[in-house]
Order: sequence, then C-alpha cells, then structure tokens
Amino acid sequence: MSTSGTTIDRGVRRCRFFLAGFLLLPLALLGGGTNGTPDRVVWRLRVGPLFEYSRTHEGGTFWALRPLVARVNDPVSDAAVTDVVWPLGTYHRDREQMWWRAALAYGSDSNLADDAGAWKAALFPLYFQGRTRQGEDYWALFPIYGHIPHVLLMEDIDFTLFPFYLNYEVKGVEREYFLWPVFSRVAGDEGRLSSFGVFPLYGEVTRREAKSQYLFWPFWTEAVYGGDRNPGESWMVLPLYGEVRREKERQTMVLPPFFSHTKTDSAERWRLPWPFVETVRTPEQRKRSFWPFYGDVEREDERRWYAVWPLIEHFNLTSRGGRTERSRFFPFYVDETVYRKTADGGERAAGRYTRLWPFGVREASDAGSRLRVFEFNPIRHSGAIERNWAPFWTLYERTERGGEVTHDALWGLFQLRAGKTCGGTQE
Repeated sequence: MSTSGTTIDRGVRRCRFFLAGFLLLPLALLGGGTNGTPDRVVWRLRVGPLFEYSRTHEGGTFWALRPLVARVNDPVSDAAVTDVVWPLGTYHRDREQMWWRAALAYGSDSNLADDAGAWKAALFPLYFQGRTRQGEDYWALFPIYGHIPHVLLMEDIDFTLFPFYLNYEVKGVEREYFLWPVFSRVAGDEGRLSSFGVFPLYGEVTRREAKSQYLFWPFWTEAVYGGDRNPGESWMVLPLYGEVRREKERQTMVLPPFFSHTKTDSAERWRLPWPFVETVRTPEQRKRSFWPFYGDVEREDERRWYAVWPLIEHFNLTSRGGRTERSRFFPFYVDETVYRKTADGGERAAGRYTRLWPFGVREASDAGSRLRVFEFNPIRHSGAIERNWAPFWTLYERTERGGEVTHDALWGLFQLRAGKTCGGTQE
C-alpha cells in the first residue's frame, strides 16, 4: 500500500505541470540558463542578431534563436533559465528550486529532488493546485470551489460558488463574506478586532478602543476613539465635509478628499486641492507638491524633486556606506552615480550609469566599463531583454575589463581587441 501511494504521488508530481509542459515544450529540448554574470567567454558564434552560441571558461553555455528561444546554463552556480518567445514564457532553475511562467499560467517547485516538497501550479485566475511547506495539499477551481493558502496579498482563501461565499485572511485578520461584498464579518487581532456589515447600507467595526460605523457607504462614516493614547472622534459626509477631533490630531475636510488641513503634535499638512497641491512639514521632513508641475522632498538623508511628473526627477540619497545621485528625463535621459566613503572621510565615484535613449548607454564601475549603441530598453536591469531582444538594436559595443578593451560592431562582423596579454604585451 505504501509503495502504491508513493508511485501515485510521484505520478501526480510529474503530471502537475502538464500545462507548463504543453506551453513550454521547447524547454525539454533546449535546457536552461542563468541571470547571473557569466565568467569569461572563450568561444562565441553569432549570425546577426538571430542566432548566437557561446561558451565560457568554466563550462557555461548560452544559446539563442531569437526571438523564439534563448537559454543559458551556468554549472558553477548550478542555475539555468530558458525563455520561449519572451515575455510569453520562461523557465528558471536555481539548484533544486525552479519556477516557470507561460502567459497566465505559472508554477514553482521548492525542491525538485524531494517528492514530498512544496510546489504549486496555476492558470490564473481559474485553477490553482499545489502543496504547502507544511505538507498540505490544496486545489481550487474558481468560482466553483477551492482552498488556496496564498495568492496576491491574501492567505488561507476559501470560496464556494463565489460570490456566494468567500473567506480569507490578511496579516492574521479573518474576513468572511456571504454574497460578496454584501454580508461581511471580520475578526482578528487576538479578539480585539471585530466587524459586521450589510454593504452598502450599514457596517460597524470595533478595534481595541475604537469603534467606527458607516451608513449608506461611502456617504456617511464616523468613528469614536477611546483610551488614553489619542482619544476623540471623527465623521464625514461625502462629498461635502468631514472632521477629525482627537487629542493629538485636528483635521478639517471640505469636499473630501480634495481640500483638507491636518495638524498633529509633530506634523502639519495642507491639501489645496489634492492631489494637485500638497504640503507636509514634520521635524524630519519638508514636502511640497504642485502636481504634476513640480514637487520636492527634503529629509536628513534625502533630497528629491520632480518637474512635469513623471518626466523629470532628481534625487540625492545618503546611506551609511555612501551616496547615490540620480537625474532622469524619462525616457530619454538617465544619469546615476554611486559614491562610496573613503578612509579619509571623503567619497569617490564607485559606479556610474548613463543612458541617452535610444542612442546608447554607458556603465562604469571598479570592475570595468561598457558602452552600447543603440539602447531601446528603458529598463536598466533586465536579463530577459538582454538575452532575447537587446541584440536586435545593439550595433556597437565597447567593453573594458581587466585592462583589456574590446570593440564589437554588427554582431561580431567587425572586432578589435587591445590590452594586456598573459605576457604583459599589447595586442
């Protein structure tokens, strides 16, 4: 009986990714790859941007037939990734762990060598199946019936003929609905939180020493706060007027949420009207926003401003190890410099990134530098785009590493290498 059960369990584990196997069939034929920085390339073949094969000194390989498939394998870190018509499909393996995605289907396995390990597979938002780390098997067929331990921000989700019945938790707070969202019940916080409601007619929430109610939500809401920390009350008639009158907070709202003034024992905020005009003052920061034209924030460790949001932005962020300064005119220009503290109390530029879209990008650090022409990708860190799409617009690259400078144009058709050889001479 035990042998039969083990065989069935293994068969289920092998079949549970049937959807991934169907949609990502090329993965079984082509292997995997890695997002990590590869070791030194010792052999490389390219046919324009469409085909590429390379091998590294440590035995790593990269193979691509763009834009259909790309894969790279790193035996040093024992990691692998394969992309199939990315972003449609991708498969990642890191030692014994793996995850995959194909359109709206996705899955993962915490330990490929352990038949009893945690795994999951789903066709979002219709079907979910898997096993938790605690060994609990689950499945769900939305909206008919199911149990899901975790999805999005919700935990322990149970539903039956949704919206007839729904139950889930968020940070230890249980929410139960009948004919969602009409009839609701909430309980949690070790018994200090409870509520019930008949949405949108009436609802009541009791949390520790505070009690709030709504009537014909969202038109009338009110709350009473007890205890010694910050007692008082608040109420609002949407969209006309509202007040908060607590011991450490005073707030007046006119046509909420557009016009309001808030003052606490340590801060003051004006919205005239929100989200277009907002000012905040506290002992730690000063914030002004005249959205979308201009805004700035000043803190002890941060200076930030924007203009014509989201196009122009500049910030200067200080941390324990150094400082980062960044300027952006999206998507055309980005310049970021990372400074590190020196032994004498000063700072030095440890890294710099500059992108002039779509003409090119340059990166420099203590390890070397790289210049690329052209650069259509507005995202700085994206291994999948580098593997599958970047070669189509990369006409020229200049790299400098370990005292060696390499020029590469038209996918290797023209190459020039200069620098130190093993004997210390120039090539």
